[in-house]
Amino acid sequence: MNSIKIDRIDKINSNEDGTVYVSAVIEDAVVTGVPTLYDPAEYGPALCESHFALDEGECLPKDDYELIEFIENLNLDWELVDNTEYLEIYD
Repeated sequence: MNSIKIDRIDKINSNEDGTVYVSAVIEDAVVTGVPTLYDPAEYGPALCESHFALDEGECLPKDDYELIEFIENLNLDWELVDNTEYLEIYD
């Protein structure tokens, strides 16, 4: 998925080699209503995961909004995770 909009970051962790793992709720990530002859498909949010590497000396923004913007601008490939738990909590 490219050109995504992050609704909120669920988790973010990093390891010693500078790889950052992020779980986030991505807007319009899954089809929630099938298209019909008269209406297009409807899309809704879903919990997704991705990862990226930080360059040596590079730091993540501390402000939540700046962090979301930083991650959105990376154009990451996002993978859907099992949304059962997410749907039960936020549905």
